[in-house]
Amino acid sequence: MPKKKQGVKKDRISPNLPGGFRDTPPADALIKNRLLEKVRKTFEDFGFDPLETPAIERTEVLIGSEQESKKLIFNVKGSQEKKSDTSLRFDLTVPLARFLSANPEYPKPFKRYQIGNVWRGESPQAGRYREFTQADIDIVGTSSMEADTEIIALMYQTFINLGIQNFLIKINNRKILNGLPKFAGFPESKLWDVLRVIDKRDKIGQEGVEKELGKNFSKKISAKIIQFLEISGETSSKLEAVRKLFSGSSIVEEGIRELEEISQNLASYGVKSENWKIDFATVRGLGYYTGPVFETILTKAPELGSVFSGGRYDNLLASFSGQKIPAVGTSLGVDRLIAALDKLNLLKRKATSTKVLILNLAPNLKKEYFTFARILRDASINTALYLGDDRAFQAQLAYAAKKEIPFVLLYGDAERAKNVVAIKNLITRQQQE
Repeated sequence: MPKKKQGVKKDRISPNLPGGFRDTPPADALIKNRLLEKVRKTFEDFGFDPLETPAIERTEVLIGSEQESKKLIFNVKGSQEKKSDTSLRFDLTVPLARFLSANPEYPKPFKRYQIGNVWRGESPQAGRYREFTQADIDIVGTSSMEADTEIIALMYQTFINLGIQNFLIKINNRKILNGLPKFAGFPESKLWDVLRVIDKRDKIGQEGVEKELGKNFSKKISAKIIQFLEISGETSSKLEAVRKLFSGSSIVEEGIRELEEISQNLASYGVKSENWKIDFATVRGLGYYTGPVFETILTKAPELGSVFSGGRYDNLLASFSGQKIPAVGTSLGVDRLIAALDKLNLLKRKATSTKVLILNLAPNLKKEYFTFARILRDASINTALYLGDDRAFQAQLAYAAKKEIPFVLLYGDAERAKNVVAIKNLITRQQQE
């Protein structure tokens, strides 16, 4: 009777990931870590302190009264639970609001940053995944436009510190947009329908906006909305044009004054005028924004959308604490920014952060290898000792080359006899003792 062949089981588990999720290999993770180091340093330069919250929150906390948020939710069910009342967070702002409501003793204004992963049940697309990293900053407990200005100035400085010059921060005010129903003559209940169309202007163009509005509104209403969107010119002339167009609207006038103050403050902050503008088509998707809103695009990759966006949300904490606590913040989409920089060929990948590989040439010299590694690491030089099973000299060199490690340290019986070590530069091929 023939023997059964010993081999790999046929019912192997597929290593495929679910749609919208991805691994981050070392070269990409190194880029991300270096970027986040600069981002974190910039946030702390502006006086923001770190906060960490759990990845899982109660679903009721995340959704609140925002039914739009329900579409983004990933529910989480424990192994012993029949029903789920918890979900993965879809942003870092709602957890912040929950934290401060549970811990009211923290002094206000409360300035925090948080860097962490969030999850959304959206359809995957270029630069957008179902799990991604956000870097958030928020100022809670002040209604001053100085806080909004500081958020925008920090956005600007983050890009500068990352070495990015070609970006544009687009600023608007939801209070101005709230004046559209009265100005254009449509019911307030239809405002969100209008804002959704306006929000797509960068993708579908002005003609596309007109066409979309024409499906649900009269020519007169559509023409009024387009008249508002066509306002152009310098900041002061834009705001004055809106003031005349919406004459008599107190909410719009309030929004105009806030943008005027921000504009003046940005000049004092040294934010260059070519890197920001008032854009009345800037909406921001979430309904909890109540005042100034802002989005940032890379001008050489605008098709990837906003990479750093936010705004003022003065009512969100009231749903937890019962009292109105003003707040403003912004969120950097780390993965989308990296995707944009990658598309623009602005990223330099490295396979490893290791600078030196100590070749493992002789078992009797193990103690010396450990000592060399300690000395190099104490000198802040990233050092690895070769640990592979194949100890052949060429195999170790090939490993270093494949890992793109620039230097190898050689120490065998010959070097010990001469009381030296040899250092080989794998880029120039030069070697010296």
